[in-house]
Amino acid sequence: MAIDHTIGQGECIDSIAMRHGFFPETLWNHGANAKLKELRKDPNVLYPGDKLFIPDLRIREVEKATEQRHRFRRKGVPAKLHLRFLKPKEPPPPEDAVAGGDTDDDSSYEDPEVQPGGLEMEPIANAPYRLDVEGETSEGQTDGDGQVRVSIPPNAALAIFTFHPDTEDQRVITLELGKMDPVETMIGVRKRLSNLGYRCLINQEGMTPELRAAVGRFQIDNDLDTKGGLNDATRAKLKEKHGC
Repeated sequence: MAIDHTIGQGECIDSIAMRHGFFPETLWNHGANAKLKELRKDPNVLYPGDKLFIPDLRIREVEKATEQRHRFRRKGVPAKLHLRFLKPKEPPPPEDAVAGGDTDDDSSYEDPEVQPGGLEMEPIANAPYRLDVEGETSEGQTDGDGQVRVSIPPNAALAIFTFHPDTEDQRVITLELGKMDPVETMIGVRKRLSNLGYRCLINQEGMTPELRAAVGRFQIDNDLDTKGGLNDATRAKLKEKHGC
């Protein structure tokens, strides 16, 4: 039976399509969902309260030769998870250390200059990791740009990355999947700024002083007009830098 589904937190087209037996593109490209598609642009970034039309299932018949084995693969399963991991870049050592100086006099030492955007970030490159998703464990290594591309179930809600597992450098990062809100919303702006390393609380509402400061730092770092406030150009650049 066709229904109008109300999007809940953590849902995306992939997870809904899997639950109702559709290809993701069938739902996303359905004419009744044209307004939602135009509004959100990205099927993986929906907002709680959005409406998605889910049509009736149709039976599709395929003719194949008998007494032979045939493999059928459902589109959209598994889903693809693409991430890029960053870490604060270590500041350069004092000049006397670089030059090989040996002195106990630190009276002339000055802290490194703080850049407008706060900490400069660099990729977590070529780092071994262990990934746990829905009870399945896999291992791999980030590429030279700190990126990871893995296959996951479309309805996965939680991913646990363990970098340098079982070593003294082990670090665990827990990701709630499917909870990135559209960049047009304030919560979506806050989440992206926070993920990119700008100090920004995600559980606040409205244009608070700390959000205004984070937006300003992001604009300076990306050569944007700081007088325009949180405008379309800033949102577009934020989405570009964040990757979604």
